Amino acid sequence: MDTTMELDELKQAWQTLDKRLQQQNAMQFQLLRDKRIDKMKSSLRPLLIGQIVQILFGAWMVLIGVDVWASHRDVPHLLIAGIVMHVYGVATIIAGGIVCGGIAGIDHAAPVLELQRRLAKLRKQYLLGGMWVGLPWWVMWVPFIMTLAMSATGIDIYAVARASSPLANWLNISLGVGVLGLFATWVFHRWSRHPSRAAFGRKLEDDAAGGSLRKAQAELDALRAYQNE
Repeated sequence: MDTTMELDELKQAWQTLDKRLQQQNAMQFQLLRDKRIDKMKSSLRPLLIGQIVQILFGAWMVLIGVDVWASHRDVPHLLIAGIVMHVYGVATIIAGGIVCGGIAGIDHAAPVLELQRRLAKLRKQYLLGGMWVGLPWWVMWVPFIMTLAMSATGIDIYAVARASSPLANWLNISLGVGVLGLFATWVFHRWSRHPSRAAFGRKLEDDAAGGSLRKAQAELDALRAYQNE
């Protein structure tokens, strides 16, 4: 009888100890989670600020583009350059808005695995947006200079270039270099994405993702590793 009671008491004590250990582990994980999530938020803040600046830059492009094409509809090259800048500005705003929306839409109370999934999606959106608004600058600087000069000073760069052989040659050569640079970038991207160069491709992608996303992902990875221990 006494032996049975001792075993029951021992079992009950063990269960109580196990429950307390579980509670202690849960509390430690919650403390660690709060700390890591705060660091993740801080890591994403520079990215958010950068995207807001990008949106403002896109709005400025729209204003310049509309100003030029709306007031020079009878001048084909200015009309085209203005429309190009208008469209580019809208695309820049959309790309920045998608990333800002992705950051704001992260539910910090969600499970770690879900947070990792949302961050991976945000990273993909950021990389695609960066390609959309970054690569065109190989040639975008031409309509940018044309519209900026016309909007700010009233100078038609294209007309000036037609009257000046050195300037026209410089513009044509620079534009040709831009087209070649854009093509070379596309070829390099395709080359780096080959399965035999997967590690190199991932490194390039990590570099392109920027420090904010890398740090945020590292915080979640550490939290996930602790959770799986």
